[in-house]
Amino acid sequence: MRVLSVVFLSLLMQVSYAQPEWELSKEDTQRSIQVFTSSQEDSSYHQFKAVTLVPQNPQTVLAVLSDIPAWPQWLARIKQVKVLKKEKDRSWVYVVYKLPYPFIERDMVVYNQVQSLVTGQIIIKTQALNNYPMAVESDVKRVRLTNFKSTWQLSPLAKSGTKVELWGSGDPEGFVPALIFNYNLPDEPLQSLRQLRKMLLRDKYQKNNTPINYKNVQRAD
Repeated sequence: MRVLSVVFLSLLMQVSYAQPEWELSKEDTQRSIQVFTSSQEDSSYHQFKAVTLVPQNPQTVLAVLSDIPAWPQWLARIKQVKVLKKEKDRSWVYVVYKLPYPFIERDMVVYNQVQSLVTGQIIIKTQALNNYPMAVESDVKRVRLTNFKSTWQLSPLAKSGTKVELWGSGDPEGFVPALIFNYNLPDEPLQSLRQLRKMLLRDKYQKNNTPINYKNVQRAD
């Protein structure tokens, strides 16, 4: 009986730590962009992972990601943003998210946190908040999103450049059929990474494209 219990616990741990089975859904070979999707255990809506390689260093990529007012210029379906609060490596942002007709707009308040690792990697985590008061008064009818999260991981390459990875998952709330949502899901990160590569070429971000002194980088909590 004890042996069976040990075997059962072992199998349970394997299931608990099982990694998503990613499937390549979209690819832009010219720009070195790949988008993968995977199902989620507790949701009919899929999650995504997107990857690209860029010649700029992680600090330059971070400069673009940290330029919150510019998000609508390159992040797919982001219509409007408003910074509610900003601290050193943290920010609270009101976001209006547009969906294709006939679905109405969504909005959310997200919490962003930047972490720098001694390896030179930079992690940016974003989480929708469900207990934050309504940030902006509007006559437009919108659906509030509370189940959304994403992670950017910027990894310096051996010689130069950065491997950019983006994970995202969420629930669109309201009536959005999973079949339609999952079919269109890969397009958003694909378009966002295409536009990100263009943003990285702007002069305003180039001042950050200098070598990083990893001795001065602190380990994330």
